[in-house]
Amino acid sequence: MATLQSGALTPSQTQQTSSKKAVSLIDSLLTQPSLPQGTSITPQVQSVQTNELLSTPGVTGTVAASTTGAQAGTATGVTGASPTAVSTVTPATAGQVTPATIGTASQMAAAQGSVTAPMTAAQQSLANLDSRATVQGQLEGISQDIQTSLSTGSPLPAFARGAAEAAKATMQSRGLGSSTMLAEALAEGILRSSIPIAQADANTYKQVIFQNLANNQQAAVVNAQSYLQMDMANLSNNQQSNLQNLQSRQQVLLTDNAARNAALQFNATSQNQVNQFYSNLNASIQEQNAKRVDTMNQFNTAELNKVSALNAKNTTAIADANAQREAAISQFNATLDAQRQKFNVENQRVIDQSNVTWRRQINTANTASVNAANQTNAENLLNLSNYALSALWQQWRDEASWVNTSSENENNRNHNLAVAALERTTSLDLQNNAQKQALYGMLGQFGMSVFSKYSDIRLKTDVILLGISNMGTNIYSFKYNGSEDVYQGVMAQEVPWATTQDKHGFYMVDYSKVDVEFKKLN
Repeated sequence: MATLQSGALTPSQTQQTSSKKAVSLIDSLLTQPSLPQGTSITPQVQSVQTNELLSTPGVTGTVAASTTGAQAGTATGVTGASPTAVSTVTPATAGQVTPATIGTASQMAAAQGSVTAPMTAAQQSLANLDSRATVQGQLEGISQDIQTSLSTGSPLPAFARGAAEAAKATMQSRGLGSSTMLAEALAEGILRSSIPIAQADANTYKQVIFQNLANNQQAAVVNAQSYLQMDMANLSNNQQSNLQNLQSRQQVLLTDNAARNAALQFNATSQNQVNQFYSNLNASIQEQNAKRVDTMNQFNTAELNKVSALNAKNTTAIADANAQREAAISQFNATLDAQRQKFNVENQRVIDQSNVTWRRQINTANTASVNAANQTNAENLLNLSNYALSALWQQWRDEASWVNTSSENENNRNHNLAVAALERTTSLDLQNNAQKQALYGMLGQFGMSVFSKYSDIRLKTDVILLGISNMGTNIYSFKYNGSEDVYQGVMAQEVPWATTQDKHGFYMVDYSKVDVEFKKLN
């Protein structure tokens, strides 16, 4: 590159002196550019406000389910019935026949009997009454169905859905959709809707029981009437048989000798038979009375035993139901508490994530503002340099024109053009190399310690993004201009809070203010 001796372009005319002042001004702007007043932009850093962070309190409280203990019913003992004893029959005196007397006929005694199968009225024992025929029993079944639906997660019975939805709508309209009063309102609404259903079902079962009793009673009446007709027919047959027998005896007694002997024999036999008959009848009556008493006592004892067993069974069933209900309530509260804790943890995690995202967005916005400001400053510097270069070119054109017109001969004109071309080349080289020469000279004075501070992107080549630090700062590998060594660090334009500017306009970074280590990689 050609250079001019000092004083080679000493102006000989007044115009050249003015031009030299302009060249000196433009040269100073090229070597030490500065921004005009008002062109430097300081970004407004955004900060997190107190109302920009989310804070959601966790859900607290425990839903307590009410426990309604069922009362054990006590069956009333059966009072023993007193059997009706049949009185003893007094033996009758057998008819006496006077021998040798034909005019008086023997007297026939009418046959007597008892009902073979007397009718007994059908009764329904309260101890054996079906629980479905009572409102209490129906309510217990409905409660069990609702409890099963809640424990299994299946839909409520159809009759309870309307009441449940109505209760939910009412509580939500009052702003109580998530309170403990909702559970109480649901239980009350379901209970109210269940009572008419339980009453209707109990009445249905009661009508069936009554109809069965009526049918049994009617069957007993028909059976008793059939047995009565049979007994009456048997008595009539016996009576006719006795009448025929007496007629036969009267025919036999028509003879004198036979009548006497027959009368005596018949009287003795008849008396014996009568006595024997009544003795057997009395013994049979006493035996039947004893059997009735024993049977009735056994029945009363059996009924009392059934009542006791039923009371014990009811007590045990109620205790088991209460224990199961308490266990279900405890499990429900434990599940609710676990879900509440899970909700609080997840909600807190979402809030923390939102806060981190918000802070990162703020840092990104701040960095973008700083970069935009730096870009604007760089563009202003470039515009100043371009303006100075354009002015210099215009000066050279003016001087070339002036030289061309003022020179008297072609040699002077060529000489002046060569001088102008030499000055133009020199100025361009100064513009392109001034900053590099200044930096290299500075680096030569201060050595490697300077590299750890200067992180201006304008001084670096082969920039590669390696990753992001914990604070969100980009980590790069790069080479300094004119060097083959590879280093790790940051870009000064991306960390304005840790950046200072030297007199030449280059940025330096204080690595103690960032979480990235500056080091040599090769």
